[in-house]
Amino acid sequence: MIKRNKIEMPKHIDSERPVCLKSMGNIKQITISDRQNTGATIKPISKKEYMIVSTGEIKKIIHHAHDRTENLRNLEKTMRNLRDLINTNVTPQNIKRIRFITLTYRENMHDTKLLYTDFRDFNKRLRRYIKNRYDMSYEYIVCVEGQGRGAFHLHMIAIFPKIPPFIENETLAKIWGHGFVSIKALDSNIDNIGAYLTAYLSDLDIESGIPLTHDLLQGELRTVQTGQGDSKHIIKGSRLKLLPPGLNIYRCSRGIKKPTIEKISYGDAIETLSKANYQKVHESAVKIVDPERDFSSTYISQIYKQHINPTWCNGSTKNT
Repeated sequence: MIKRNKIEMPKHIDSERPVCLKSMGNIKQITISDRQNTGATIKPISKKEYMIVSTGEIKKIIHHAHDRTENLRNLEKTMRNLRDLINTNVTPQNIKRIRFITLTYRENMHDTKLLYTDFRDFNKRLRRYIKNRYDMSYEYIVCVEGQGRGAFHLHMIAIFPKIPPFIENETLAKIWGHGFVSIKALDSNIDNIGAYLTAYLSDLDIESGIPLTHDLLQGELRTVQTGQGDSKHIIKGSRLKLLPPGLNIYRCSRGIKKPTIEKISYGDAIETLSKANYQKVHESAVKIVDPERDFSSTYISQIYKQHINPTWCNGSTKNT
């Protein structure tokens, strides 16, 4: 089983060390990966087998697609990708042009294929309504949230080319046709929209009404502040356990931008960020050990945010 352990950040990083610089809107991430083989180098042969180069031994690849632990790791990776995608497309510059839409069902929805079929039909009707009434369109990211009893509902981020018109919940509910809906603007005071929304989809509020089984309780308990200044208790990542293996958690329209990754030296990355007025806001280091494949890796991650010029944000004076 793969083990992940947090380690201390190195006191010094060589300026010539190669890194990956990921760009996501006004957020950039430097990632350093150091893989150490512990005596064996592997070479994939097929989807089912790999070879240990030093010995020539052929081994079968063990797939854990339906293993709960492995599935949870895959879901966590998917949520990180979703976070990066949101941060690439939701920025201080366009925050006023974005609407957050929640789509729920009157009955418990368990059919994931029908879930996305319903969304596809809703998206067609909504596009037609906005085009005919306001001569506008939008790009979107839609994602699934797990509920109790194996049910689901959807959250949609709609990105418009300009500040969108007001749409009443009742109007949107008729276009959706399956249950309760809500549409609202995003809070421009949220420091990291991607992290905020993916935490919303991943973390389980212990007062949500969902029965707290032994499985759901196996996570880090935290106290967090709500947007209204209240505190609530959440179990980190536990809501992901409500999602089945193989579920496509999110989808997006063709116009959604993807994060970009550049391979450069650490010194060049720091110089580039400094010139563009980025400042480091978080850093972490983790060691990953995989006994099955006989290797260990150290990953160092540094997150930087750019102080946005107030004139870019439609008159806002907030730096983010």
